[in-house]
Amino acid sequence: MYWINQAVVKFVKDRFNGNAPKRTSYEQNEKRTRDLINLLREDKTNSFVYREHASYDEYEYTYPEDMMFVLNEDVLISDNNGGHLMDTCVFECTADSFMYRVNNKLTDFHYRFHRARPLRVRTKDGFRLLTDKKYKINSYTLGYLKIPAEITNEDPLKEYTDFEDYTWLEITKIAA
Repeated sequence: MYWINQAVVKFVKDRFNGNAPKRTSYEQNEKRTRDLINLLREDKTNSFVYREHASYDEYEYTYPEDMMFVLNEDVLISDNNGGHLMDTCVFECTADSFMYRVNNKLTDFHYRFHRARPLRVRTKDGFRLLTDKKYKINSYTLGYLKIPAEITNEDPLKEYTDFEDYTWLEITKIAA
């Protein structure tokens, strides 16, 4: 069981990163997408840990425990009155560079003409989304691949649904 579980993890990582024999990664062709499609999950939330700072507001989020790889992130923003809803994406920053974008008035972090992109700074267990006090985050949607379920001998007749049947030949080759 140990080697099969190791092979499952290697299979997912290789197919996601493009280390498979054909050098294609997740969503580059139909085969790679179908290999991992059963692991696809979506988490939508509008509850955050909110903190105010002098120059920006912070919305803290904790990743789901079963998350393996982030695929997409979308946010719904509005002005502080709740009007002018806009779907947008986040701007990824590092812990040492986000303050430059907060202080630079020309960045798209700042709310102008009902448009902006919140900054995302990763934390140990999730991330912080930052806004410029002129808009707020109404909801956040995370698309991700989940960690595959561990294969055990506890219920040998239970169907394993994380992968399609055709992938098991490949996983067994990796384990061998």
